[in-house]
Amino acid sequence: MIWRAGVLGALCGLVVAGAGAAQAQDAGAVASASIADIEEILVTGSRIRRSPLDAPAPVLELSEEDLDRGGLTNLGAILQRLPSAGSAINSRFNVPGNFGFPQDGGGIGAGAAQVALRNLGAKRTLVLVDGRRWIAGASASGVPIAVDLNSLPANAIERVEILHEGASAIYGSDAIGGVVNLITRQGFTGLRAAAQTGRYLPQGDGQASEYSLLWGGGGPSGRFLASASYAEEGAVYSSDRAQSAFPSPFATSCEAGGCSSFTPQGRFILGPNFGYADLALNDGARNDGDAHRLRFDPGNPASGDFHAFSSADRFNFNANRYNFLMTPNRRLNLYGQVAQDLSDALQFTAKAAYANRKSSTGGAPEPLCLGNGCGNAILRNVVIDADQIYNPFGADLSVANGGLEFFGRRPLESGPRMFEQKVDTYFLSAGLDGRLALGERSWDWNLRASYGHNQGRQRKLGAHNAAKLAIALGDPEVCAATPGCVPFNFFGGQGPNGAGSITPAMLDFVGFVQRDFSDQSLQDYAASLTGEALDLPAGPLAFAAGIEHRRHEGRFQPDPIAERGETAGIPAGATQGRFSVTELHGELNAPLLAAAPGIGDLELGLALRRSDYGSVGAKTTFKASGLWRPRQDLSVRGSFSTGIRAPGIGELFGGAVREDFLFLDPCADLHGVIGAANGGRDAPQPQSIVAGCAALGLPPDLAQTNPQLSAASSGNEALRPETSSSLMLGFIHRPGWAERIGWLEALTLSVDYHQVKVDDAIQGRNPADILTACVQTLDPRFCDAVQRSGRGAVEWVDNQLRNIGGIETSGTDIALEMLGPPASLGQLGLQIQATRLHDFLELTDNPGGDPTRTDLAGTITNEAFQRAFPKWRWAAKLDWRRAPWEAGLTLRHLSGMEQPSGNRLDARLYADLRIQYRIEGPAGALTATLGFNNILDRDPAVCDACGPANMSPVAHDLPGVSGYFGLALER
Repeated sequence: MIWRAGVLGALCGLVVAGAGAAQAQDAGAVASASIADIEEILVTGSRIRRSPLDAPAPVLELSEEDLDRGGLTNLGAILQRLPSAGSAINSRFNVPGNFGFPQDGGGIGAGAAQVALRNLGAKRTLVLVDGRRWIAGASASGVPIAVDLNSLPANAIERVEILHEGASAIYGSDAIGGVVNLITRQGFTGLRAAAQTGRYLPQGDGQASEYSLLWGGGGPSGRFLASASYAEEGAVYSSDRAQSAFPSPFATSCEAGGCSSFTPQGRFILGPNFGYADLALNDGARNDGDAHRLRFDPGNPASGDFHAFSSADRFNFNANRYNFLMTPNRRLNLYGQVAQDLSDALQFTAKAAYANRKSSTGGAPEPLCLGNGCGNAILRNVVIDADQIYNPFGADLSVANGGLEFFGRRPLESGPRMFEQKVDTYFLSAGLDGRLALGERSWDWNLRASYGHNQGRQRKLGAHNAAKLAIALGDPEVCAATPGCVPFNFFGGQGPNGAGSITPAMLDFVGFVQRDFSDQSLQDYAASLTGEALDLPAGPLAFAAGIEHRRHEGRFQPDPIAERGETAGIPAGATQGRFSVTELHGELNAPLLAAAPGIGDLELGLALRRSDYGSVGAKTTFKASGLWRPRQDLSVRGSFSTGIRAPGIGELFGGAVREDFLFLDPCADLHGVIGAANGGRDAPQPQSIVAGCAALGLPPDLAQTNPQLSAASSGNEALRPETSSSLMLGFIHRPGWAERIGWLEALTLSVDYHQVKVDDAIQGRNPADILTACVQTLDPRFCDAVQRSGRGAVEWVDNQLRNIGGIETSGTDIALEMLGPPASLGQLGLQIQATRLHDFLELTDNPGGDPTRTDLAGTITNEAFQRAFPKWRWAAKLDWRRAPWEAGLTLRHLSGMEQPSGNRLDARLYADLRIQYRIEGPAGALTATLGFNNILDRDPAVCDACGPANMSPVAHDLPGVSGYFGLALER
């Protein structure tokens, strides 16, 4: 690997092969522009040079102004606001340590930002930089498949082109939902320095600052660009917003429900020897193992220093700034590119990039769980010795001997869980571009080589070693013979002064700092040729052809304690693997008719790619597209394509990891006795469920002590690639009559219908569905995957990745742009982009053999990595310009959604305002920008499917108005 990096380092970078359109092909196109005036260039969605206004693919362009519009310092946050974007990881995800790992082996991209088109997930959206692949992200908890947009040099980006259709035949694997192509600046000359800062008002938190420097220049035969940027985003805590201060929205105590049974005073459910007494320690009780011992009466357990556990004893884990609504991060990006003409027909280009991200996620102190329902074999089988000096119950306690059912303790003395991530990303590339003259024709060719590498490190503070905890709770003689062992006071609570009974000496033995590591690399070599093969009656037959070879390597190495399953937190298995692919691709564009009477222009495009994977074999994809222009101001376009997504390293080789999910076992509190506020249910289960639980041999009084259940997910080398088919039909209308209206200078309207079908989708089943299916059907395919304790509590759900189903989705994109003429009062412009989701069907196996079809359109899920599927998303941007002033108002709308509970998540409309002033002077141009987001101060809709934050991390803004101010100097 070292020599490969050295060779590529000497090359310095990769050529800008995929420079995109200079004008938007949909909403951003200027209606009055003449097609003949537009230079033929590479447009996202094709490797054939052509006019961007004529491309048969639906491509949306975001200009530099669009990227700056919201004052956001995170590229992922900008792209996730697109109406066509679905749910993806962002800085509002605060899940490490709370819900385990995602099923796909990609790890938790804590602090990462991704983009997902068509609601198909980030792993089915291909991210390119100048038309070439970028290295996938790093998570320090797995091997991700998707690109972390934080690793990209945001201030070096000139525009972003979004292709809203499948493009595997053009770009290869992963381009099922679409393509996001970031185009870097090519002709920038001069110096640009910018600074911006902002925060939530009036709370004063979530401060976001960004500082950047861009320098470019050169002469007739060579050009260079260098950029540096630093961004810092501050935290917003759950406890600092009324909606999320408690697990129940706007609550003021745990009486409203949702709080944790893992409390600082402890919850102790004794075994059958004590009649399953459910106890909590009285406040102020002291247990020092010497003169002050807890008073416990086996004949009356809820007496002395103990009382019956109730909802009043539960712990608010959202308090004291334990959890983030917005996670803090810092990012440094360095980028450089050069282009040097070696002759009139040969150019050398290179680029290099480095990104460093430091981010944090956090949670309340790590709960310590003993007995059933803990998802940990060591702590499930722990034996608390009768002679352990802090044991108040006077007997050996274990599940096996009937003394212990479930003990839970929240050790405030350990401090909150804090996960600190550090990610370094390197990218080097280089290439040659040339022009080959063959008779009267000239063909363009290029050679490319690139190397990307990243390393992710994560440090977890506040972790506990389960194996050492078992020793410290066990036989005192064994503890005395173990170096460093100090008996652990699990039962002392916070003591009379609230300082806690767990001493630093105890934590020195039981506590540890968990350190996890991941890295992955991408080598990419490509050669292509494009030009005109021959003349047809309607115009030249254009072609592109090429070959590409990629090699992917990745690994995840968890902390040895976590890998051995000895952590009291989330255990994880190691991942290591590699695969390579060689691809041949070709593309033709044939004009069939030109200015034909009564018909107009008609052209056909064909593309074919053969991909030979070392991991999953060879696959072929194709695309057929057509463009019909019956008249100059109307274009009708359509395409049909097939696609693939090869399984990633984590999906193929991922070690077993624990995935926690919030779910109430169908067999828990069957008769609705306990009540929802106490972790049960408020109404009895149907008789069919009661009968199913009885057939499984479960007791009718089964109670679930922990709202989180655990599943095990792992990679599968027998996975097949996902395959897809995509259909797109649409039109673009740029009416000439708009130019003849006094108040209108240009008008563009586009409407595109899409339909995508994914087969052999790679995923784990929903563990909750497995539990429910087992009880409803008693089918061994489901019940064999569920492990229960002797008492009946769910211990584990086996959930290995597999090709289990599919996805079918359809929708319509609508874009409208209107531009008014220049006037004494200024010039107005309006852009509207909207996406209507018609359906989103997920197909999963069921016992009958036929797949279950679940339509998620108009719903929001309650998964740990949440997804939202609003039927309508739209954004309207109204701009006003009158030099030296500019102003813009943006409206963003998200329709309401149904939650799994049956409650409806209300629709939201957000309004953002931006004002800009530009001063031209001899020293350059100074631009000042002032902006406010969510100026209507709309709180997010209350969401009971969104976990303890009570608001969606993927659908809505955080509570509060945010403001920002920026300065930029160009010379």
